[in-house]
Amino acid sequence: MSDAAADPDDGRRAARVAVRDAHEQVLATGGHLLQQLQLRDVEAAGADLAVELTVDSRVTNPRGALQGGLLATLVDIVAGRAVLAGGPRDGVATSDLSVRFLRGVTVGPARAVATVVHRGNRSAVVTVDVVDVGTGTLCAVATAAFAVTPAPADPVP
Repeated sequence: MSDAAADPDDGRRAARVAVRDAHEQVLATGGHLLQQLQLRDVEAAGADLAVELTVDSRVTNPRGALQGGLLATLVDIVAGRAVLAGGPRDGVATSDLSVRFLRGVTVGPARAVATVVHRGNRSAVVTVDVVDVGTGTLCAVATAAFAVTPAPADPVP
């Protein structure tokens, strides 16, 4: 019997490590899709985290507004990072995402401002406002919920 079969947790851990290693290799080459977006952290009073996304023809729909799926992705990124920034975590997984699109982000950049409203041992909830910085207009309001995975304990030598 193999060691992985003897202890299923060892096999799952090994699989997670392999996935993380593959992900880190993609990031190291700059080949990840999200690295191709022009994202940058910015300061926003009272926010746990704020991120801006440059709006240009590569990310807009035929009406000239930021594509809705990319706006939702921006919300998910800033909300997840805001949770992770609050303490040692192995990771978070989006369990619910609700976005209310109010109007299009047409000038840009799109600024997503995240505020963590609940941070527990197993879950977190974040609100995110998305503003078109070029027009000063509130374009979307969102709520994101996450399942939180605590950081693993240090292995026993």
